[in-house]
Amino acid sequence: MAKKYHGGKMGVNFDGFLELSRKIDEMGEGLLKQATENALNASKNYVNREVEDAMIASRFAFEGGARSDAKNKPASGRALASVREVAQKPVEWNGNVATAYIAGDLEKSPEIVILTSQGNPHIKPDNRLKNAVKVKGAVRKEVNRIQQEEFTKILKEGMKNG
Repeated sequence: MAKKYHGGKMGVNFDGFLELSRKIDEMGEGLLKQATENALNASKNYVNREVEDAMIASRFAFEGGARSDAKNKPASGRALASVREVAQKPVEWNGNVATAYIAGDLEKSPEIVILTSQGNPHIKPDNRLKNAVKVKGAVRKEVNRIQQEEFTKILKEGMKNG
């Protein structure tokens, strides 16, 4: 039995998505599935890279070795390792539904959510990391651009070949 993933997931949604996907689907030959997979792979790679960069730049010690929690225990680096592990996961298909995993496995590294979304009475949340994990703000805009670009590429390729 596969182990259940407890973390962020990503879908495809940008302005003009329905129209582009309809045009691609009309071309047939599995191009819509290819466009979806390309868009999810490109955008998940971007988000996971942003999360990792934000964690490394964060004032919190996600890499291990420094003191990072209220009990003054050294950080294990498991949060950053979890993000790197999830970044390697391929897009998974379950029928017509594709899922891309982002931002680490929260069961293995719950500090990602705790420190980014709530902080604690002594520590303010890290907004750059919060936006990367939750795919908000500038990260969301870039994800939308990446996904739209991937769909447009497939549409142009399909028009060239057919």
